[in-house]
Amino acid sequence: MHLTRRPAVSLAAATVAAALLLAGCGGGDGDGKSRKIEGADDAGKKSSQPGPGESEDDSKSKEPDFRTSDIKLPDDLKMVFDWEQPSDPDKAAALDGAADYMRAMNHGSVKQDPKDPVLAQHVVPLQTAEEAATKKIKLDTKAGYTVTGTERFSHAKIGDVVDSKLVEVSFCMNQREFFSKEIKTGKVRRTKESDEDYLRIALVMQKPEKPRQVWKARSLEFKGEGKRLCES
Repeated sequence: MHLTRRPAVSLAAATVAAALLLAGCGGGDGDGKSRKIEGADDAGKKSSQPGPGESEDDSKSKEPDFRTSDIKLPDDLKMVFDWEQPSDPDKAAALDGAADYMRAMNHGSVKQDPKDPVLAQHVVPLQTAEEAATKKIKLDTKAGYTVTGTERFSHAKIGDVVDSKLVEVSFCMNQREFFSKEIKTGKVRRTKESDEDYLRIALVMQKPEKPRQVWKARSLEFKGEGKRLCES
């Protein structure tokens, strides 16, 4: 992505850098190989029916979101999760955790803090999800950028739970209305819409050891540009 748009470094670039960093220092699961999580293409179906107490018009006009989060973001930053909650409780919790991981990454940029405690609550330490988010926040901080606008997430696919603790969640990111903002001047760095505004991301989420704790992001993989998928 262009340095004048949104984060000072793209999430894709941060993901690649994190993977190389961990490979170089012997991080990961110990054998240097990433384990494939099977069943990642099992997607839930999005419902178009109005909810209880809603008319059909209300349902169409209402801005979709996955849930209300405890992570507080500025009023000029909006994250819209246009996906349905799975019926399986583990898959629902994993998808919930994935949404909060993306929120926490933006929270770190807003706070200009690569060691943001909010991010730390939503990542498995010393894995690529933490390293990619930290790398992106560091570059945002160094450039003096925060983030603003609307970031949209859709087309979520959730795999089967592996070993009762790991599940892959992939989704589309639409960043055409999501920009970098200079902290000192408040200037929003805008560019024209391009295919680079649409990304496909995959996360491996890890189940907590104790009840009532959140699922945390373990690994992050950039799947490529996703304009066709995002617009379908």
